[in-house]
Amino acid sequence: MAHVPAVAILVVEDDGNTLNGYLEFLASAGFDPTGVQDAAHALPMALRHPPDVVITDITLPGMSGFELTAALRADVRTRNVPVIGLTAHWTPQVRTRAADVKMQAILLKPCLPSHLVAELDRLLGRCRTTA
Repeated sequence: MAHVPAVAILVVEDDGNTLNGYLEFLASAGFDPTGVQDAAHALPMALRHPPDVVITDITLPGMSGFELTAALRADVRTRNVPVIGLTAHWTPQVRTRAADVKMQAILLKPCLPSHLVAELDRLLGRCRTTA
């Protein structure tokens, strides 16, 4: 039986403790997560090695998650990479801006690990079975 590589996920979150939490539960769920604390580092990383999915906080120092998503969409290497935005400040404007830059989903922080994994599975067209 062929080995199926883990889904590569780039996580962008400026809070170190939150980032580490995301990385730990994504790895325990069978994903291959990599984390950075700002979009300025995330963008060149994603362009060099496009991930399968990007999860980004919307409010980041410097370049926002919206700006990161727009930059990913502008490059042929990453224009089709699904992006999930995370925000603690849900407003109609956030929803509109997310749609404008073509984020596939927005989740409200704090985000339960099970909700994030379910959203990833939905975007990737995967079903999880329990034994």
